[in-house]
Amino acid sequence: MNELAAQTHPSAAKRDPIFYWIFSLVAAFILLPVFALDYGLLDSTSDEFRQAMGWSGTNISWLWFTLPALLLFRPTKAQNKYATQRHRFDIGYAAFCMLFTVVSSWYTEQGMGYATIVLFIVLGAVMTLALSRLEYLGGDTFVIGSLISIVLLITTFIIFPSLAIFVPMFQDDMGNFVAWQFIEILTRSHILQIIMNSVWLGISVGVAATFFGLIFAIYTTRIAKRSAFIARIFSILPIVTPPFVVGLGVTLMLGRSGYITEFMSEWFGLQQTNWLYGFTGIWMAQVLAFAPMSFMILDGAMKSLHPSLEEASYTLRANRYQTFFKIVMPLLKPALANSFLIIFVQSLADFSNPLVLGGSFDVLATQIYFYIAGAQLDYASASTLGAVLLLFSLAIFVVQYLWIGKRSYVTISGKSYRGDVQPLPTSLKHGVSALLYFWMAFNILLYGSIIYGSFTVNWGVDYSLTFANYLHLFGNGMSEGAWPSLITTMIYAGVAAPLTAFFGLLIAYIVVRQQFQGKKVIEFSTMLCFAVPGTVAGVSYILAFNDAPIYLTGTAAIVVISMVMRNVPVGIRSGVAGLGQLDKALDEASLSLRANSFKTITHILLPLLRPAILSTLIYSFVRAMTTVSAIIFLVTPETRVATSYILNRVEDGEYGIAIAYGSILIVVMLAIILIFDFLVGEARVSRSKANNEE
Repeated sequence: MNELAAQTHPSAAKRDPIFYWIFSLVAAFILLPVFALDYGLLDSTSDEFRQAMGWSGTNISWLWFTLPALLLFRPTKAQNKYATQRHRFDIGYAAFCMLFTVVSSWYTEQGMGYATIVLFIVLGAVMTLALSRLEYLGGDTFVIGSLISIVLLITTFIIFPSLAIFVPMFQDDMGNFVAWQFIEILTRSHILQIIMNSVWLGISVGVAATFFGLIFAIYTTRIAKRSAFIARIFSILPIVTPPFVVGLGVTLMLGRSGYITEFMSEWFGLQQTNWLYGFTGIWMAQVLAFAPMSFMILDGAMKSLHPSLEEASYTLRANRYQTFFKIVMPLLKPALANSFLIIFVQSLADFSNPLVLGGSFDVLATQIYFYIAGAQLDYASASTLGAVLLLFSLAIFVVQYLWIGKRSYVTISGKSYRGDVQPLPTSLKHGVSALLYFWMAFNILLYGSIIYGSFTVNWGVDYSLTFANYLHLFGNGMSEGAWPSLITTMIYAGVAAPLTAFFGLLIAYIVVRQQFQGKKVIEFSTMLCFAVPGTVAGVSYILAFNDAPIYLTGTAAIVVISMVMRNVPVGIRSGVAGLGQLDKALDEASLSLRANSFKTITHILLPLLRPAILSTLIYSFVRAMTTVSAIIFLVTPETRVATSYILNRVEDGEYGIAIAYGSILIVVMLAIILIFDFLVGEARVSRSKANNEE
């Protein structure tokens, strides 16, 4: 039958699939702009549009037609004498065209247009077909195409911006190369003071947050009989609390007009001062915000300790204090170190709390913001401080690997006996419980102040209850107040969440299920998003995409891309964990039944990974709703999001409106998380019942 079809339509039998890709490239050149439009498709003039199309005169885009010339006039599959050499040439030529397009766009200072997207897709398809015919990765077209797409996306949106932040360090205001400019910036007295402030604050917050995280982990794993509720509260709080809210809540309690300050002044005669604004206030707000993160790290470590080691200690006549401090604590060293280092990086990158409570105490994150958004635009200083912040973060990850990664702290072996958890010393129990109760009371007051403060006329002056703040936000129609920013944020987060889950799962599948050279590089590059602080990521995106070859600044696309890239490591970790629980024999069975990788993923893996995918969707959606440091540099009045609206209210001193908006976001995101948890929990229960009935 196939032979008959080939005889009837001989051209169809000989036509290479690459023909259709080349045809789409030619169509894109004819129909779409080759160069970037400064004002978009809708707002550009006809002359600007015609010039961007690339028809009017000879330009670099006409060289694209060497691609069809070299790729269409080629041996067919039947003429395979030089097939291997030809496929290798196709790969090299496609890579050359990609690089040539980027370099020429940068050199001519003409941004790449919509047709360039099609060009890169076609070049990727050419490389995919060539590698498939060379039997690379088993000749699986889907896997090869996915790998090429991942490499291009990582290079464009992770590696390129990370390198772009270093460029202005070596340029003056006129764009001239200045080799030692960054040294002059770093040796300024106030810059050195800012760096010292940030490091000292990070160390102090890391120690305190890790201490409280350890206290909570001890309580939930060794003292409380029903710890799930407390653990869940401390797990959710840092996720659903929008930026600025913790700092504003602390101000309502302990600021100059705070009710605790007034109480202490009235009853104990303490003088009202601005003691909160500076190191003390930032430290307090960051410890409150980051201790739950430390708790999540240490809680898992405490649960993984093998109780039989404690039993052995008691057998050797050690008392409870000796057992805890000489057995348990040394085994927690990796988790404690991880907690401290992660909190240290988070403190360095925190932007919202220093902005609210910093006063005259400047730190790296806020100073970078002022260099970009302040009256005097200073890209060189912002780039230098951003590079310092980035190097600090990368150094932390290197320390984690060298100090912790090569040490063994294995406590769980293959033996079936596990033993019973031993009781803690009585005085330690009482001390841990007292600290936890104090922390819970303080948090209840904090969040109670936030909710109550959103209903007051003017905190510290008029405590009368009113709905004015909420009416200002949501009572003037859908086009006024907070509605536009809330709707825009939900749209962006709704677009970014599935992209994060898809991209994360795809990378996880390639990394876990495939073997190829350079796999570790891809895994490290994606994890680089964890190491890059949000402030640095925002500045790097401005520097990378505000000029040729790629213009994205001011568009909705750059906001969504930033949200995806900031959260994609979570999707990867979730996908890796999920795939690690699925036997690879499932893939092999599917492939043995002649299903390709795409069908294996869609019909076998995706249904089994549904809980992990849903968790990634919810987490990335909530994080996108509350992100501020990474996108505060990227939004415009047309693309303003909820956190930027809150920031504007804080800068204008409208704390009541800012708190009201933050309260709404907390309630909305808590509802989303709890509904999701209920649905997934019910699904788990239903599956368990079904399995038991079987």
